[in-house]
Amino acid sequence: MKYVAIGLLLSLLGSVVALVIWDVHMVADVTGMIGLVFLVLSMIMSGAFVSGDRVRLNAATETDKGREERNRLVTRSLLIALPNLVVMLGFYLFI
Repeated sequence: MKYVAIGLLLSLLGSVVALVIWDVHMVADVTGMIGLVFLVLSMIMSGAFVSGDRVRLNAATETDKGREERNRLVTRSLLIALPNLVVMLGFYLFI
């Protein structure tokens, strides 16, 4: 829940910055960019962009502790991205 709170804080901060600097229509863009950054980071860390032979090699050489840490980072970045993407979707659909 701590990382969802961090994501909510980032979306609130992005919303306030967008409202102060630009207008209400930029809130969706700013929070969407923040969410996209963390979503792409989690995709990179999960290995979603590598081929099957590279996944097999990484699985063979990676320790259990390293795999757990990588999965923890993927989960944390997804939890941070989720509130930002929800706020972006809400502003995009209702404004």
